[in-house]
Amino acid sequence: MNHAVSNQSLRQGLNLLRSTAINQQTRSMGGTRGARGHGWFKKYRAGLGGRHLQGRHHNRDRQKLASINDEVFALNRSLLDTASTSSDTNTTATTSAYIDLEIDGGDDDTNRQRIVIELASAALPNTCGNFAALCRDGSSSLGYESTKVFKIVKDTGLCLGDNTPNNNGDGGRCHPDFASESHNPYSFNHESLVLSHSQKGMVTMLSSGLDKNDSRFMITMADDCPQLDGKYVAFGRVKEGLEWLENTAFNTFTKRGMPITKIEVVSSGLL
Repeated sequence: MNHAVSNQSLRQGLNLLRSTAINQQTRSMGGTRGARGHGWFKKYRAGLGGRHLQGRHHNRDRQKLASINDEVFALNRSLLDTASTSSDTNTTATTSAYIDLEIDGGDDDTNRQRIVIELASAALPNTCGNFAALCRDGSSSLGYESTKVFKIVKDTGLCLGDNTPNNNGDGGRCHPDFASESHNPYSFNHESLVLSHSQKGMVTMLSSGLDKNDSRFMITMADDCPQLDGKYVAFGRVKEGLEWLENTAFNTFTKRGMPITKIEVVSSGLL
């Protein structure tokens, strides 16, 4: 009998302690408001929350970044003025190049498109010069001809330009004229990160690390790719063929990012 009474008293004491602890915890959290306070979700949806709610790019000014991109490309006017008075064929003075893409070897006009790319050669002479040289020597073993789109990254863009025999995106080789002596003979150093990935159709190098640019590049298909800024060197933008890339190439069925249908560079050159 005494044991039953003592057990009942013990249970009552434990319940009292438990309720006290819960009340203290509720008071420390601000009652019904919770840790973030009233209306945090409304602020989140309206874009009024702080960095901890909106992410690291919540205050990114895309208009300003796009205008800076325009200013960088406008520097090419000095190169065009020099080229008009000189017979030099150096690729570092080239401001436009092209690649012809074909889907699955079809002869239909809808399966083939020329992609014209404007290069920021005045600001990024080595990066643009390497790309232009690979386009110019497209039919050689180091050129872009016969390379394929090896990956399509969801909400980001198309990856291509692997000119190694494997042609699967695992490697690439830069043009010998731009190879860096500090690394292997197939890569070159990073240049300034003066262009942002704040516009659709930006062309950017794909590198396996700092100062390891080769031949691989990406064409962005998203309106903004802030995750690429500071990591890859953007050097150009698509001037013609962007709509075809969106409607055809980017909508190709993929398996783990790799396109099932072959999308190949059939020719390339300078303009």
